[in-house]
Amino acid sequence: MNLKSFGIRSLIAVIFGPAILLAAWYGSHWWLAFVALVVVLSVYEYYGLAQRKGAHGMHYMGILAAFVMVLALYYHAEWSILPIILLFLVAVQFYALYRKEGSALLDVPTTVFAPLYYALSFGSFILIRELPARYGLNSDPAGRWLVMLILTIWICDTAAYIGGSYLGRHKLMPRISPNKTIEGTALGFIFAVLMAWLCHVWFIQGLRLQDSLIIGIIAGSLGQYGDLFESMFKRDAGVKDSSNLIPEHGGALDRFDSLTLCAPVMYLYLKWFAF
Repeated sequence: MNLKSFGIRSLIAVIFGPAILLAAWYGSHWWLAFVALVVVLSVYEYYGLAQRKGAHGMHYMGILAAFVMVLALYYHAEWSILPIILLFLVAVQFYALYRKEGSALLDVPTTVFAPLYYALSFGSFILIRELPARYGLNSDPAGRWLVMLILTIWICDTAAYIGGSYLGRHKLMPRISPNKTIEGTALGFIFAVLMAWLCHVWFIQGLRLQDSLIIGIIAGSLGQYGDLFESMFKRDAGVKDSSNLIPEHGGALDRFDSLTLCAPVMYLYLKWFAF
């Protein structure tokens, strides 16, 4: 990476990184707006990747369905998710029936997968933020939990990159991501757990130490798998980045792919074992 690229990447991180953390910390409509934006952009970018393989997603229907599901999660209407999905499936079938272009066998699964996957995975951030309130508790500590998850992911990615660059000798999965190494992956995992411990000592409230450490384990393992999943999609589409939305960073999927698996698993862990 040349100096100019590094400078642009750093500047964007310095500007938007704190904004994301503050939105997570304070929640409310700021957090809803951030999650909804990431979901909409992710669905759009996935459709763009699929189009390179000949699948034409029904953009407007998919984006609308994803957005409505995010709103349902925010307004404590999880009961409506199944009806929304069923109506979406029926509408997609009818649209495909009268569509005069494309392949139904390719377009229908593509259209359905993206909003379901990204709305429910990133939407889990909203469920985490509102989880204590469902049990009549103060929801403010949940903002701290989200900040911890995001920080552990960022530290994991950074440690994996640096470790792979300087210590990497053995390729992790060259078919999917040629630059990832076993050494970098291991270092990323270790630093994710360490960061979770530091966050617990520093500012976490409402969680036991073992809960924070398990969240670090989730970030250090599934976070790296989330990155591999998106790399799989990009490699199949024959592109380096999901889009050119963010200078020197790529698209929304490139920046937030590590969170797609972490958020739902963290939510389920907290719901089943921490409450």
